[in-house]
Amino acid sequence: MFNTLKEKFGPGLLYAAVAVGVSHLVSSPTAGATYGLIMVAYAVLVCLVKYPTFLFGATYAAATGETLVDGYAKMGKWVVVLFFLMQLFEYTFAISGVAVTTAAIMRSVFGIEMGLGIEFGLVASCMVILALGRYSVLEDITRVLVILFTIGTIIAAVFAIAAIDTGGASLSANIGSELAGENRIPTILFLIAVAGWMPTGTAGSVGLSLWVKAKSIRLKRPVTTAEAAFDFHVGYGTAIFLAICFVLLGTLVMYINGVEVEANGADFAAQLISLFTSTIGEWIYPVIALSAITVMYSTLLTLVDLMPRSSAAALVEIFPVSAGEKSDRFGKIYYIFIGVELLLVMGVLFILLDSFGTFIAWVTSMGFVVAPVFSFLNHKAMFGPDIAEKDRPGNFIRYWSIGTISILTVVALIFVYMTYLM
Repeated sequence: MFNTLKEKFGPGLLYAAVAVGVSHLVSSPTAGATYGLIMVAYAVLVCLVKYPTFLFGATYAAATGETLVDGYAKMGKWVVVLFFLMQLFEYTFAISGVAVTTAAIMRSVFGIEMGLGIEFGLVASCMVILALGRYSVLEDITRVLVILFTIGTIIAAVFAIAAIDTGGASLSANIGSELAGENRIPTILFLIAVAGWMPTGTAGSVGLSLWVKAKSIRLKRPVTTAEAAFDFHVGYGTAIFLAICFVLLGTLVMYINGVEVEANGADFAAQLISLFTSTIGEWIYPVIALSAITVMYSTLLTLVDLMPRSSAAALVEIFPVSAGEKSDRFGKIYYIFIGVELLLVMGVLFILLDSFGTFIAWVTSMGFVVAPVFSFLNHKAMFGPDIAEKDRPGNFIRYWSIGTISILTVVALIFVYMTYLM
């Protein structure tokens, strides 16, 4: 049975592991606690808007046997250079945000303080795992953790719904002109922060293509477009469903009771775990605490793999070698960038980490700075000459993708204007 699961699922669940991180454990319950059930519709809408961008990551690799990085290279070397810089930017902040959140949960659960020692230890341990086992270990660990955490989250949401007692109060706020949170973030910036990594940053689409190719190497056969699409939809559907569950928990446990979201990392982590204990019972604390730590760790593990994997794929295209040397060069660069990312992440944490809430809001908002570029490049690759007519999406998905690019571009411009030009 386990071997059958390994055949069916892989990149999709790795994608779910990336998604079920800061966007779900921090942004989703915060959104529900701040604005109530209206954020369920918002979270689903954001996921639908980004859908084509991520879908193309999986299906392009299956249709061509290549990754999106290869597709970008065919548009010009400058496109690969642009991708290399964008993914370094996004993954550095993504890994930093996930490391901070994971460390916050550990500080809350175990009551330990080590400065940035916990964040450093978490990232370093992920690097050791990947350096020793890489893709096969990553798939096996993540598959189990995502399934276990999904079950726990569903149970908590069901208990919360069953015990709901609004006392006649509304379950949704008016988001027209309100300000969100203790730090008084304008509503539009709060919404952008929630959407930036909902369900995750768009650089993850390239990661999907890299994982699909890695899976085909592991299976020693091509992954069909049908297999890639099925695996992706399971992962994407899981990510959307869990986002809904966490918004519901934030609404039914915090919003209804007027509980304000804590700005301190450890205090917020305690609130996060209370979403489960207050609905299921205190006895569930050790199970949920362990699950929260492990699922965040799986997210971190997955992201720590993505930066060197994406960097290696890009640099092999920027500085090409013979086909026989390509695999060896990729492996060497992969290991080098495992070390590079540790330096970049620790630099971000030392320089920028101040308030947990402000840091996470800023980091997640960064997802929108590069999002329209990834969406445009993925669209161009998927409808390019390398894709056989039978493997190309229909006009409905084509126009959906064009709408995605347009919406993400407008939102990115709004964020840049409000953050840096006002």
